[in-house]
Amino acid sequence: MPPSSSPAQSLRRPASPEEVQLISDLRTVVPRSNSLDDSTLLRWLRSKDGRFDETAEGLKKTLVFRKAWDLDNIENWTAPELLEKYCGYGFLSDKDGNPILMSLLGNMDVEGLLKSVQSRDYIKYSLAAIEKGVELCRERANMTGRPFEQMMLVFDLDHITSAHYSCKRFASSFTTLVLLFQEHFPLVLKKILIIRAPEMARLAFHSMVPFLSDSIRELIEMPSEEDWQNALNKYVSLDAWPMHWGGHMVDVNGDPKCPSKIRYGLGPVPDNYYIDSDKAMLDYDQLTTVYAGDKHLIEIKAKKNTRISWQYMTEEDDIGFAVYYDNSHKATNLTDMENIYPYIRLECSQVPITGSVMCEQPGRYIIEFDNYYSWFSAKQLRYNIEIDELE
Repeated sequence: MPPSSSPAQSLRRPASPEEVQLISDLRTVVPRSNSLDDSTLLRWLRSKDGRFDETAEGLKKTLVFRKAWDLDNIENWTAPELLEKYCGYGFLSDKDGNPILMSLLGNMDVEGLLKSVQSRDYIKYSLAAIEKGVELCRERANMTGRPFEQMMLVFDLDHITSAHYSCKRFASSFTTLVLLFQEHFPLVLKKILIIRAPEMARLAFHSMVPFLSDSIRELIEMPSEEDWQNALNKYVSLDAWPMHWGGHMVDVNGDPKCPSKIRYGLGPVPDNYYIDSDKAMLDYDQLTTVYAGDKHLIEIKAKKNTRISWQYMTEEDDIGFAVYYDNSHKATNLTDMENIYPYIRLECSQVPITGSVMCEQPGRYIIEFDNYYSWFSAKQLRYNIEIDELE
């Protein structure tokens, strides 16, 4: 098949007159869509096969998510030093010159990381890498003249350990990350290649399949441990690929891992970084039990320009969290309220979760702690809520 007719290039064809009109219409019905460029709206539109209402609904949700996590200012976020040192990743290019995000997942001490930093920070750090990849795609699109380009994701599972499969904190956090990516970054990837995956990793992958959308599953390729270099050769130029991963390139000092492009990560996290969960949140305002299948709601009356901040942790496992605004002042159902901090389940039994939102309007705000998804496990929840009027 000629390159010009490949599925990826066909997907990235110029916008049709009908699509141009739909993009214009989206801007009239989606609040704050001016923060997104036309290429992003086109990606969303094509991810929904041109279905306008579904596209608009997805964009509204992702804009709330981006605001809550401050993704539009992610380059100004200072990540915990531990993540910078011990998370291995970097960017390379495929044969076409488009970006490849390479994650050294197998080399990460996932258990040590999540004993030392918030699961939210690990997820945000991963999202920051994706955001950088999207920006590289945008730069590449400016060069190729296409409306948007896509990147490839390579997971290297070399050195993967049993902790990657058995650590509940990591399993919960990684699943949350995958679900966030699927919901908020449509058509960003054109391929997911998983290399140097042992048999145990393949079994673990199958446990993830129920969480993956059909569109994501279709992108995944997991060659055998013996054949991964041949698979890689289909997508990259070996002369521009680090020698450590089967290519011919070395750094200026001869290092085959090319640390100027790929941060390898320092290996096991020293235990002096660990947070003692018994001492992590000694001072808290409230202690409650959120029973299986139940929620705990906190109502706050706030003035405009009030900051609501929170800190919470559980005795074990994760818990769902969200913040809503009720402009009617009398709603009894969360679905009738405006979601201003999107629902997310975060593991918080080792390190407390912290965060905040600004109240742009005066009125009634509801904080939700949710254990509705749990069939059997009650959650012991400790939390602090602070309200700061900034006017």
